[in-house]
Amino acid sequence: MIALIVLILHNTILFPIAIGLVSAMLVYEFVKVNGLFKYRLSSCAALIYSFALPFFTVGMIARFRMILTVACAFTLMLDYIRHQTKMSARSFFSLLIAALLIPASMSCAITLNNSHEYHGLAYMILALGGAWLADTGAYFVGSAVGRTKLCPTISPKKTVEGFIGGILFDVAFFILFNLGYSLISSAKGVHFDVHWFSTVILAMTCAVLGTVGDLAASVLKRQLEIKDFSKIMPGHGGMLDRFDSVLLVLPFFTAYIQSVSFFAIK
Repeated sequence: MIALIVLILHNTILFPIAIGLVSAMLVYEFVKVNGLFKYRLSSCAALIYSFALPFFTVGMIARFRMILTVACAFTLMLDYIRHQTKMSARSFFSLLIAALLIPASMSCAITLNNSHEYHGLAYMILALGGAWLADTGAYFVGSAVGRTKLCPTISPKKTVEGFIGGILFDVAFFILFNLGYSLISSAKGVHFDVHWFSTVILAMTCAVLGTVGDLAASVLKRQLEIKDFSKIMPGHGGMLDRFDSVLLVLPFFTAYIQSVSFFAIK
C-alpha cells in the first residue's frame, strides 16, 4: 500500500524521500546484522550517504554526486585507519559495499523515474515488477510442480521448475503491462510502438538478475546464521529481504535504457 502511494506521488518530493528512507533502512539492516555499528563514524557516514544520494541523482545538484561519494568513502577510510587494530578488512569492505553499492542501486529508481517525461513511471514499474514478480512466480510454480533443487545448500526451497516459472511470470507481466500501457496511452493521444522481442529478453534478464540477488542474500544470511535481516515486517523479514532481488535489476534496467537506442516503450 505504501509503495502504491509513493508511485502515485512519484513526481513530488515524497519520492526521493521515500527512496532515501528505503536505502537507509537497507544499509541499516546490513550494518546491523554484520555487527558493524560499533564503528560509529563509518556507520553514520553510510546511513547519511544512503539517505542523501537519491537527492543528488538528477538535476543541477547531480554534479555534486561524486563529491558526496568521495566524502563518504574518505570518511570510511579515515575511520578504518583510526581503528586499524580493531577493524578487520572484512568489516571495512562490508561497510564500503553497504555504503556505496546499496544507495547507488536504489538511486536508479530516481534515474528511471526522470529518464522520460511520460514513460519514466512505466520504466520504474517494469523494473520493480521484473524483480519481485519473478520471485513470486518462482514460489507458486515451485510449490506446485517443483522437483529439481536449484541451489539446495543455499536455498533448499528453490527449484529449477520454480526458476523457469519465475522467468515466465516476468515475461507474461512485461507483455501484458506493455500491451495495456500502449492501449491506455493511445487513448490519451500518445502513440508509440512496442518492441516485443526486447520486451521478452528484458523480462528474462530481470528474472535471472533478481534470482542471483536473492541467492546472494541467502548466502550472506546462511554465513551469518540468521533467518531474516530484521523483523520489521512480521512474517516477511526485513526490508533487505524484500529488496535483495531489486539491487541488481534496478541498475541493469537503468543501464539498458540509457545505452540502447530502442526499448519496449519508445
